[in-house]
Amino acid sequence: MFKYVFVSGKLVIESKAKVPVRDRGFLYGDGLFETLRSYGGYTFMLDAHLERLFFSLKVLKYNLPFDKEYIKDALRRTIDKNNLQKRDAYIKIIVTRGIHSGELHFNGGYKPNLVIIADSLTPYPEVDYTKGINITTSSIRRPVMGSPLYCHKLLNYFENIFAKNEAHYNEAQEAVFLTRDHLVLEGASSNIFFVKRNIVYTPPLTQNILPGITREVVIRICRENGIEVKQKNVHYRDIINADEIFKTSSIAGIVPVKKIDRFVVARKVPGNITLKIMKLYGNKVEYLISRGISCYNKYKFLSFR
Repeated sequence: MFKYVFVSGKLVIESKAKVPVRDRGFLYGDGLFETLRSYGGYTFMLDAHLERLFFSLKVLKYNLPFDKEYIKDALRRTIDKNNLQKRDAYIKIIVTRGIHSGELHFNGGYKPNLVIIADSLTPYPEVDYTKGINITTSSIRRPVMGSPLYCHKLLNYFENIFAKNEAHYNEAQEAVFLTRDHLVLEGASSNIFFVKRNIVYTPPLTQNILPGITREVVIRICRENGIEVKQKNVHYRDIINADEIFKTSSIAGIVPVKKIDRFVVARKVPGNITLKIMKLYGNKVEYLISRGISCYNKYKFLSFR
């Protein structure tokens, strides 16, 4: 069966989908993307993803010929065309600035391209959730704050890919970015949490990290269920001495960590707090699905709001 991709207004067979070679996303990584998933056809936290996307599009001065409702409709069409109405799906929404006009500034009257990819989701190994994963620290050192770019999910993703390759080389499943002063920032494709004495900690958004959607969901779950959570500077020594560590992302959800570099997490994996949050997260997803909030009715998509 053919797979279809939405490219600037049309659904085309994936093998024939294309953007021009002079597209600024291809030439310079001048684009943004969101990665999300659906559960049995129910797209999860789309509104939050689109809010983040459109915030970045505005800040980075993209000329927008479409709005959020247009993307929602395009996503429905893509899911339908690929027969994913009742299946777990991997979804990527990509916006590039458009065809390069010769100038490197943003005021060239560009018309952005919109690409949506939806495919059946290959789940992460069950052992990742029951036994935990290994993470390693990247050789890349970021500044702790001050960059206007790290809060945006940029198509220019090579720093993250480089770190992911480092993790693979070290037989780990994720890489973590540190500062020169060994403050922990985020994972190459995730946000990082740790637990110490039953308190959950995660780096604050004032640092050079992405405001992760699942990160925010986890913070909200903690607050709603009496789990103390703090956003504060996290040093490498905090992580290696943690009682529990876990990472969050839209595709994987919440994944416990059993080892960082050569340091083994002290307690059982997943730890009691991590396991509780994992269950609460799963219960929330199941509850929303059980309410029958379909992507075809008034509310369209699963959301915590």
